[in-house]
Amino acid sequence: MTMVLDTRAVSPADRAAYWTAGISKRLFPMQVVADGGAPLDARLTGGELGPVLISALSGDAHRVGRTSRMIARADPERMLFYFLRRGECAIEQDGRGCLLRVGDLAAQDTSRPSMFEATTGFEMLMLAVPKWFLGDAAQRVGSRTAMRTGGGDSPLLRLASPLLAGLQRTADENGMARAEAEAVARMLLPMIDALYGETEAPCSRSDELRERMRRFALAHLRDPHLGPERLAREHFVSVRYVQKLFADEGGVSAWIRAQRLDGAAREVRESRLPVASIAERWGYTDAASFSRAFRRAHGVSPRELRGA
Repeated sequence: MTMVLDTRAVSPADRAAYWTAGISKRLFPMQVVADGGAPLDARLTGGELGPVLISALSGDAHRVGRTSRMIARADPERMLFYFLRRGECAIEQDGRGCLLRVGDLAAQDTSRPSMFEATTGFEMLMLAVPKWFLGDAAQRVGSRTAMRTGGGDSPLLRLASPLLAGLQRTADENGMARAEAEAVARMLLPMIDALYGETEAPCSRSDELRERMRRFALAHLRDPHLGPERLAREHFVSVRYVQKLFADEGGVSAWIRAQRLDGAAREVRESRLPVASIAERWGYTDAASFSRAFRRAHGVSPRELRGA
């Protein structure tokens, strides 16, 4: 593909602004923030296959946001399909979020606010497909944005991977007549139909996902490393989305802490184990912090509860 953007072409201090301006000009208005304030290292190569833009992106950890104001300035009316080849990325849209790993695919709609975050160095293929080209599938895809589709172990995505690589090479050659290029691009449509053929209600999926997270957490309450990061990793979503799912319960950390302290209280009443041992069994590595948390939750210390 023709090299379009490379942050190494400018000074480290100018890289985030260069990347923001370049993506805004070639795709759509957006804003980028480099991870930890380090100079951004990122590249984008791109080509066209009929009406479909095919881009290869790679870079360091960074975050990209698209707001309602940016959408009002310019909207290409496209669906973006991300196919991850290296690293991890989190995307959010419409109150949903997911974590992508190698071999995963997910979509975003350029017409609604969204977030893309590379949590590590990454490489991905991005397809920007006009909604008119997708036809009826555009609505189905739009109802399932920011949802991991297929998964890296999906037979369909394993079969689709060579197709995507072939389309990328074809766009690189850029020697087709327009009608031929559009015909080749239409090879994407059956794959998208298969991946997004059944519309899943987002609200019911969120409820089901929260219940799965609860079951997982209850089964691992004694693990001191249990927390939002672990839940996000195990369920292929972003930490931000985990927090959103548990917002009505004071946050996921507060919910986990309450479950642990309830379990510890039962064990204090029903067993003669030392308090320090009970604390350790319920994920607390420090007995003093356990006793303070226990008193805040139950109004008495573990020893006072046992002696009551």
